Amino acid sequence: MDGIDGELLGRVLAAVDARQDEIVGFAAELIRQPSVNPDLEPNDLGERPAQEWLRDRFAEGDTFDVVDLWEVAETRPNVVAVRRGTGGGRSLTWAAHTDVVPVTPEQAEQWSGAGPFSGEVRDGRVWGRGASDMKGAIAAYAMAARILHDEGVRLKGDLLLAQACGEEAGRRDIGCNTILERGYRSDLAIFPEPSNFAVYPTIKGELYFKLTVPGKSTHICNRHLVAQALPHGVERPGVSAIDNMLKYQLAFLELERQWLLWRTNPNVPSGGMFVNVNTLQGGTSLTSIPDSCEATGSLLFYPDLTAAEVMAEVRATVDRVTAGDAWLRAHPPELDLPLDAESAAPWVKEPVNMPFDHPAVETIAAAMERVLGTAPVRETSPFVCDANFWYPLGQPSLVFGVGDPTYGIHGTDEFLPVADLIQATKVFASVTMAWCGVEA
Repeated sequence: MDGIDGELLGRVLAAVDARQDEIVGFAAELIRQPSVNPDLEPNDLGERPAQEWLRDRFAEGDTFDVVDLWEVAETRPNVVAVRRGTGGGRSLTWAAHTDVVPVTPEQAEQWSGAGPFSGEVRDGRVWGRGASDMKGAIAAYAMAARILHDEGVRLKGDLLLAQACGEEAGRRDIGCNTILERGYRSDLAIFPEPSNFAVYPTIKGELYFKLTVPGKSTHICNRHLVAQALPHGVERPGVSAIDNMLKYQLAFLELERQWLLWRTNPNVPSGGMFVNVNTLQGGTSLTSIPDSCEATGSLLFYPDLTAAEVMAEVRATVDRVTAGDAWLRAHPPELDLPLDAESAAPWVKEPVNMPFDHPAVETIAAAMERVLGTAPVRETSPFVCDANFWYPLGQPSLVFGVGDPTYGIHGTDEFLPVADLIQATKVFASVTMAWCGVEA
């Protein structure tokens, strides 16, 4: 594993075993620190309690040379800790988000044990919102960094621990992108999202859109004058916006069908590029032909494409429908693509497209095999994350983490197995040594 001395690695792994209670305690206490994303559930605390707690932990002792906390939005800090290397090695960022999604009243009622923010350790698991997504991972790499320091491991490359706010709502304008803007870049960023020890060198792109289709309102008794031919000179009293929306929805389904038939990617299972129409709202009265219909939707697209290429296909699809309808040619719809395009955080995420044989992937695979005796799965991520914002800005990024989407993430009874937490600490320490290099 890049020449890491076996005795040194054994000493580090033994230290992880000896400090299991400390590692579990770190994760449990971080879960107890409030950090519900206020974009998703308004609150006065934001991510500040958790981020300040992490700042204080990073500042303990002399593990790190720099501990930096800042806010772009009130109560929404980011925190970065930097351990400078001796020189001649590759730099590494472990990049995570501290914000968590809310616990709904229904989820809270169904939650077993001590509650969703208890950090309870029970039945070999750490329980609580954020356990798998992704406070357990933060505990693993933070404790890995501390143990490397305490065991006298001198890294050649710089080690950065970066914790962003706002990820669950895509707020790169106040969160992850401000980390890069502040100068915290590296040769590699690993996002330890819940991949269950699989490596995700590629991540699909994601887009959201809103389509507003016009109509002309009239009484429902005039439906026959809306939907059929009229004599010469008779003005049509109404046009159904819902009828017109159906034309666009069918066109989206055909666009999706063309993608399914003709677009492939070597690293994504077939059928992995699609369009969802997620909400529909048409009309305002039970007794009127609707004069407006609004749809919102989302698209996931292959890692070898760009958002601009996909948006061009969507716009062309909408334009073809519009051009083929006399009413719509004169009254074209409004397409907001990407959604909130004029805001500081439009709803678009570019893909991540790292090679499956990238040196970072090979380093992680070698560390996994040496520490756990098994090779990690290499595949495309089923979810998006802040890596989608960093990669197009020139920061090499991939996903490799602990936890699993089936472990109650965004639902009830979120947990992380203690055994996985300890294994992650070992593997993260090993990957850090292998990537950054170790001074003899």
